[in-house]
Amino acid sequence: MPGKIIRLIPMSHCKRGPQACEQCRAMGGPRICLLDIDPPDPGMVQRRVIELLIDGERVWREFEIIRTFAAEAEARDWAAAHGITDIDLSQ
Repeated sequence: MPGKIIRLIPMSHCKRGPQACEQCRAMGGPRICLLDIDPPDPGMVQRRVIELLIDGERVWREFEIIRTFAAEAEARDWAAAHGITDIDLSQ
């Protein structure tokens, strides 16, 4: 399983989300993010989860956002330089 992936992730300030929270609405829409899908202490910390296709099987993984990218080109360049091959920017 890869440890890091790049995805388009909706940003949020809290678990209520932009429908109920003014601060979440102020954060804007989704951003291109580098995610750690193998963070330390799985199940011991409250984290967001993401559905992934790994070896043909759909699984849910906890994740942490490591960094965000301003543009797709920046994300793809960074991924190429660091060996990240799992990039999905569809929403």
